[in-house]
Amino acid sequence: MSTMDLVFVIVVSVTSFLSIPSCVIIVVMYMAIKSLRTTGRAMLVQLTIADLLTAIGNLMGVMWFLFRDSEILNSSMVYCEFHSALTIFSSIASFLWTTVTGISLYWAIVMNKPNTADKYWVHIWLICWVVPSAITVAALYMRVLGYDANLNQASWCWIDPGADLMVMWNFLTGKAWELMAYVLSVVLFGAVKLHLIRHKSMSKRVMGRQSGRKGNKVSNASAKLTFIPLVFIVIRLWGTVRFMWGFIDHDSASSPSASWIVPLQGFGDTAQGVCNFVMDVLFAQNVRRHLFRACAGGSENSPAERTCSGTGDNPKPRLGTISDCGQNVHQNRAFCETEN
Repeated sequence: MSTMDLVFVIVVSVTSFLSIPSCVIIVVMYMAIKSLRTTGRAMLVQLTIADLLTAIGNLMGVMWFLFRDSEILNSSMVYCEFHSALTIFSSIASFLWTTVTGISLYWAIVMNKPNTADKYWVHIWLICWVVPSAITVAALYMRVLGYDANLNQASWCWIDPGADLMVMWNFLTGKAWELMAYVLSVVLFGAVKLHLIRHKSMSKRVMGRQSGRKGNKVSNASAKLTFIPLVFIVIRLWGTVRFMWGFIDHDSASSPSASWIVPLQGFGDTAQGVCNFVMDVLFAQNVRRHLFRACAGGSENSPAERTCSGTGDNPKPRLGTISDCGQNVHQNRAFCETEN
């Protein structure tokens, strides 16, 4: 095993073991804390489930890379096909939920229709889970899943290079959805960010100093909207670069000299779960407060909790949302909570 192969194994293993508990914490908090059960959080939980499956699938990929020559794994392609199918399903679902979140934000804030996601929730849920399921089942049925044994660097199971219409399956089982998510994330989150900046400028001119608190909420929301697509693209970009490199020049991309990109892809494909935890739990004041209180053995119904959450004698807003910064100031807590 080369040095870069060892780096790949360590990076993917560590990132997987960080992402898996991070995803579990997000899901458990959503289920345990009633005040966090908003539409935006529901979308985050669905995305988190997809990222959890991706982390598990990539960890299985490391095991395949380490032990693919053993008698147990090499006796059949069942393990390879299962791990490939799992990562295909979870990756497409992750891309779809990321895109749907951006579309919902755009409708709620720019179009001023905050209840759109609630109205079409069943349709959204079915699209984001049924489409990946159908593609994965089709790939399994057509027996196009496999492993490229000619690669001179660490890799995992995906599409068999000898399959018919290999390039089409490469795009259908991941890359087309990934590129779509890149483009739509930049466009949609960028449109929302520009809308908030424009509203902040307008509020300053109309309300002067009285708009200071609202302006701070807009700044917080705008900053968060900058990081969402930026983090998503930066961590996932390396897999796309490696794929396009191999598509243009397979021999060069699969040579040992190009193995530096493999750990970066392994990190990016696995780190989405822990990145969601950092951005949507550790960087969200109200969620962080709930988490720390739970770790300290506190109760959500205690006097201290009621005071902090705004249900005591001197209530204050419990959650600030991007839509609170909107032109008509809806009491909607569905999307992108900002810090109080």
